Amino acid sequence: MRSASKILVMLLVAAMVIGVVVVEAGSPQIRPLTEQEKAELGANMEVQVLYTNLTTTTTNTAQTLTMNVQAKYGVKLAAMMLKKAFDTSNTNFTGSLAVKVGDGDDDDKYLTSTELASDGTEVWMKFGETTGSVYTAADTVDFIFTPNAAEAVGSNTVGEVRFYLRILDAAKR
Repeated sequence: MRSASKILVMLLVAAMVIGVVVVEAGSPQIRPLTEQEKAELGANMEVQVLYTNLTTTTTNTAQTLTMNVQAKYGVKLAAMMLKKAFDTSNTNFTGSLAVKVGDGDDDDKYLTSTELASDGTEVWMKFGETTGSVYTAADTVDFIFTPNAAEAVGSNTVGEVRFYLRILDAAKR
């Protein structure tokens, strides 16, 4: 049986081989997809964000998780899938947690604002924009989580969302 440390090392090596690394304290999990998942989803990478990855405790403040992308890489968001709606368990008002995915040039290039909270009208699945981007210089893909005005993203006590990306290295093709 593989130890947890061996699995973590394997995931990090796999992420570096395809040229992306999430660089954030409490980072979301990233993993290359299996051949069957690739065929089914039209993607080759999964980024999983749990409520525990959202740590900002300032009310009405967005938190951005980033994923580095090297020059000459192409990125496309195939889909976002909400596995478990986010919730703060506060019953005093209607909660909200919106996410958008973009980069330094366009903060919603890959995914426009999408509700993830169970108090709102949560969106269980949404396909990414139809076009991708090829980066001529190193950049980041930004996952921006924004709470409602009365809460902090770090107040969530439940929630899981997965992003399925297709990332290609132009230099290898």
